[in-house]
Amino acid sequence: MQIVLMASGTRGDVQPMIALGKALKTNGHQVRLIAGSNFTEWIESHGLGSYPTVDIEKLMQSEMGRKWVESPNQREQLKALKIMTNTLIEKTVNDTIEGTRGADLLIGGFLAQPYLQAISEKQGMPMITAALQPFRPTSSGAASILPVLPNRTSIFNRWMGLLGERLTWSIVEQTTNVLRERLGLSPHTAWHYSQATRQIPALYAFSPHVVPHAPDTNAYTTGYWFLDEPFTPSRALADFISQGEAPIYFGFGSMPDGDPSQTQEMIADALQRVDRRGIVASGWSDLSSKQTHERIFVLQNAPHSWLFPQMAAVVHHGGAGTTAAGLRAGNPCLILPQIGDQPYWARRLYELGVSLKPLSRHKLSMESLVSRLDTLVNDTSTQTRATEVGSFIRAENGVHNAVHWIDKFLEEQ
Repeated sequence: MQIVLMASGTRGDVQPMIALGKALKTNGHQVRLIAGSNFTEWIESHGLGSYPTVDIEKLMQSEMGRKWVESPNQREQLKALKIMTNTLIEKTVNDTIEGTRGADLLIGGFLAQPYLQAISEKQGMPMITAALQPFRPTSSGAASILPVLPNRTSIFNRWMGLLGERLTWSIVEQTTNVLRERLGLSPHTAWHYSQATRQIPALYAFSPHVVPHAPDTNAYTTGYWFLDEPFTPSRALADFISQGEAPIYFGFGSMPDGDPSQTQEMIADALQRVDRRGIVASGWSDLSSKQTHERIFVLQNAPHSWLFPQMAAVVHHGGAGTTAAGLRAGNPCLILPQIGDQPYWARRLYELGVSLKPLSRHKLSMESLVSRLDTLVNDTSTQTRATEVGSFIRAENGVHNAVHWIDKFLEEQ
């Protein structure tokens, strides 16, 4: 069977799909992954078919991408994301049509859901949404991206989720309806789209120990989808890690940085003041690779699965992939969220007791960073709880659970 996976987003969105794709291929399926062209070589190195779409790294580094990430509030972020999405309408439509040709089953993240739903409707083929965050409306505060009452089960949380669904629709409405017109389908309104999505089953690729199952959603929580890759560190990296106390990791993934030199200086100075060392991942933020501070090592690339178990703690942006890796390693953390689902993960990990109270990246200062770093490395309760949650997650096999569920789903079609 030909299964097409669609991962709209950055490395953290693509990596779990590669893990799922490899397991599906091992189970006898043909797999093609639609993702940014900057990921093509990586995808194909794992033996999967690839259909390249827009280069996500270039997009995030563009003026539009920076405006989205650096917008100070959610309203401005949504406006910037809508503008960016609408500039890619023609390519998104063409890539969705061409990339899904010959598919027998469609699987995509929640951002790809409206596009794949149109293809599914036109071709009469089954589809599954695979989400790295609990995006569906629910009464559960713990499983709501934007809850009114985070610590309670309440209809108000579900209403807020429905509002969030409408906001998401407003971003993809124009692209979706251009696609539907190209396919000869009638246009969708927000109501039509909402009704259509209720029929689509979803896999939640995170741990039920982190986000409890919400019974009022059509979703099955599998556990995280980890992709473990071989890695040999440089001599310089291995030496830095071994020569002293375990370092603190700092990384902001795909998030661009308006002043990376200032960020690097702030981290180095904060580490000096708390008498610790750190590893700073350059990510897509153009941090200098020059080792200008003895307390920090600027890292170009290393798998989180190898690196995080050797860290004392992790400080990051709250992307779903980095969050999952930190939880698995049992790292106490501090999250500095910016956009999208990052504020949700920051809140959720704080509620779990594995993270300090989050601080918006836009409000980061030297004093706030020093204060939190000092607490992070000395708070034994957070460290103990992180270790406990990590043991739960390492005992799960989310990819196996997902493949088993998918095969059962196909048998019923």
